[in-house]
Amino acid sequence: MELVKIENLLEKYFEGNTSLEDEKVLQTYFAQAYVPAHLQEYQAMFAYFSKNKAEVSTQQIQVKPVKKTWQLGWMSIAAAMLILFSIAYVLIPKEPTEAEKREAQMALVETQKAFQLISQNLNKGNNAIAYLKDYEVTKNKIFKTNN
Repeated sequence: MELVKIENLLEKYFEGNTSLEDEKVLQTYFAQAYVPAHLQEYQAMFAYFSKNKAEVSTQQIQVKPVKKTWQLGWMSIAAAMLILFSIAYVLIPKEPTEAEKREAQMALVETQKAFQLISQNLNKGNNAIAYLKDYEVTKNKIFKTNN
């Protein structure tokens, strides 16, 4: 029963799904003198982990203090101001010039002419439909059909 539990814990361990308690159970199991032959390769691995866990470095680490420069602060303020002025330039509406007003007026006139031409062609189509209605009435009189 315990062997099946250990094998299941090993499977979970290699999938990365074990808790700290599960890992302690595995370490104590593999710290024993007797481990089945098919699990002895894991005994060496857990012994290595236990040995390296106890290692402590005696080397002193020198950390150099970071110098804060006053230029970096001013550069960030200047960048923020530049971004604000750019956004304001884009978002603030501008008064159109006289040339733009004339161009817009000409575009309006051209659009009205195009709509007038479309309207005339649609009216011609309506007149043709009226002729079809007269044709229908005449045909019904000749063939004497009542529809």
